[in-house]
Amino acid sequence: MDKIKSFVKQEAVLCLAILLAAASSFWQTPKPEYIDFGVLSILLSLMLVVAGLKSIRFLDWLAVLLLNRCRSGRQVTAALLTVTYISSMFVTNDVALITFVPLALVIGRTIKMDMSRTVILQTLAANLGSMATPPGNPQNLFLYAFFNYDVAGFFRAMLPSTLLAIVFLLVLTFVTKNKPLELTLPEPEQPEQGKTLIYLALLLLNIGAVVHFVDKYLALAVTVLFFAARERRLLRVVDYSLLITFVGFFIFIGNISHTDIVELIRTGLLSTPGGTYLAGLGLSQVVSNVPAAMLLAGLTNPMNADALLVGVNVGGMGTLIASMASVISFKLFVLEYPAQAGAYMRMFTYYNVIGLAVIGALTYYLQIFPSF
Repeated sequence: MDKIKSFVKQEAVLCLAILLAAASSFWQTPKPEYIDFGVLSILLSLMLVVAGLKSIRFLDWLAVLLLNRCRSGRQVTAALLTVTYISSMFVTNDVALITFVPLALVIGRTIKMDMSRTVILQTLAANLGSMATPPGNPQNLFLYAFFNYDVAGFFRAMLPSTLLAIVFLLVLTFVTKNKPLELTLPEPEQPEQGKTLIYLALLLLNIGAVVHFVDKYLALAVTVLFFAARERRLLRVVDYSLLITFVGFFIFIGNISHTDIVELIRTGLLSTPGGTYLAGLGLSQVVSNVPAAMLLAGLTNPMNADALLVGVNVGGMGTLIASMASVISFKLFVLEYPAQAGAYMRMFTYYNVIGLAVIGALTYYLQIFPSF
């Protein structure tokens, strides 16, 4: 029983997806076409490539090279936010935080500096950076395929909130204390050039599949064959529970998509861009933005797809669980400084509520309201 409780606690979203899929199957027989195998193939390919880049510590190496050139607290914060923001656009917000939050904590120990604010800003940078691209986070990958976005349509939808996010992060960086410091971090061993080039090529191949420049199944075949032949051990570290979670939500969405209650919600709360935006933003606060996107996608009029996309991305700010990536950085920080858990939560809430209020309100005013 304890093992079951532990599993449910660790895989709450997976369990929710399975429960919803099973319950909805009682009144609607699930069909194979409900499952978007294209999305699953891209997700699997990207997870494999990211696992490869992590195994050679490519991102760590780049970050240390940059940080060793910093000569003030503000420069350190700017460097950490920059690498976190940019990397989250391509390797997801979760991976960016798993990579760079430990690096921030190492810096804190080295120069005896409280890094709680920096880690919180890194979390914001990861969540805000990941919303800018289709492969930046799972909800973008899902919505990109579900509503059949093209590249121009996606970037057009996300441009206003992305620009607001950049300005917000720049302001937070500028108000950081600019104390001089001497920082010398031990550089990781330089990644093997051959593997680095192969993994970056595979990353480009799979980004091409995301934006429809390359056949997604061809990208999957090339990626899996390479790892099966050369890096078989990395096939075991992929988060297969995320793939099963997607399958569960696909079945649930397919089962309920033609029911009367869905039509009622679609023509009621989700009938306008404003209602859809606020639903995505609000639901993300209580179940996190990935399940919020998947739950609402099947209820959303395709005309309001942009509003849902923006809502669940901006909704990654706010509560700790609004984005599960935020939980990752919280756990990493508390593992190092357990006595500061309460102070971290208060500061996290402060910055995230400000970000949600400012970016959320301005996005609504500039982008959502005019579309009514």
